[in-house]
Amino acid sequence: MSKKICLLTDRLSSGGAEKMVGNLSISLAKKNYDVTIVSMRDDIKYDYKGNLYNFGEVKAKNSRLKSLIKFKNYFETQNFDVILDHRVRMHWFKEFMFSNFVFKNNLVVYCVHHFKLSLYFPCSSIPFLSKRTLVKNRVFVSVSKEVRDQVKKKLNFDSQIIYNYPIFKNEEVKINNLGFDYIIAVGRLEKIKQFDVLINSYSASKLSKANIKLLIFGEGSQRYHLESLIKEKNLESSIILKGFHSNVNPFIKQAKALVMTSESEGFPMVLIEALSLKTPVVSFDCKSGPNEIIQNEVNGILVKNQDALAMTNALNKLLDNEFYKSLKAHLENNNLLFTEEKILNQWVELLDAHIA
Repeated sequence: MSKKICLLTDRLSSGGAEKMVGNLSISLAKKNYDVTIVSMRDDIKYDYKGNLYNFGEVKAKNSRLKSLIKFKNYFETQNFDVILDHRVRMHWFKEFMFSNFVFKNNLVVYCVHHFKLSLYFPCSSIPFLSKRTLVKNRVFVSVSKEVRDQVKKKLNFDSQIIYNYPIFKNEEVKINNLGFDYIIAVGRLEKIKQFDVLINSYSASKLSKANIKLLIFGEGSQRYHLESLIKEKNLESSIILKGFHSNVNPFIKQAKALVMTSESEGFPMVLIEALSLKTPVVSFDCKSGPNEIIQNEVNGILVKNQDALAMTNALNKLLDNEFYKSLKAHLENNNLLFTEEKILNQWVELLDAHIA
């Protein structure tokens, strides 16, 4: 009988962690696991395989109490062998209820997708309280070395590192010729992504004068602020907010570079997707992930963390033809590090080690 795997996620849209859930469902289904995705929100845009329990739809039709009862009953009847919990887990009481009344008898793998531990461990500054939100039969997976070290340092939990990986369909990476050169940025339009820093660095760079535009893909609460900043800089013809696209791969593939200016991350999916598509990357050396992905001046540029001037200089360096050719040549001639096959084997080994 196939092992029953539950992938628990906030949604199947908009973020790298959520895309990783879709990818993992596809990979595990290929290995003949019985896969179910449970989405806490009715927001399903990424590809996936297996069954879907859209709890967002349930919440929309029922009271909070009735929804919780239905949620509990669902997990009691499904008898999952393991729950891979990829959600953001910020609210202590909610997670206390889940761990003590919904998932109490389950094996749960808690996945930590960000360096900022408070996103995944409510009351992380008080380990005793954080532990009350976790089931006893638990395993931890961290998406980077720095996240693993942070989990150990702050909470004294051991965790296994399993990196993110991309999956591409042939039709998803066809060249999408826009008729102009550009760099690209992808992510939710939220403060932590610091697209305003990118806009300022781009404005101070030579890219606009060289007719290289900046395309930003994503939606979020900062859209109006970013639109205002672009107008203030008189760059409406050079910086384009493209909104959310479920498939940005053709745009990444054709870009001169993908740029990331986040305040903090976990293990940025957009960086490994870009490198897999042979597109150089430029990123702040933020916590965490970029320095485990980028070989500085080999497959991209690793910029001193939060140094806006250094970011501007890095963007200008993309105009150095010999330097840029060396980046592209490395990407074309070297094997990829973060492949589905390599990383899926780690997931399979973890599952086999903990499921009877």
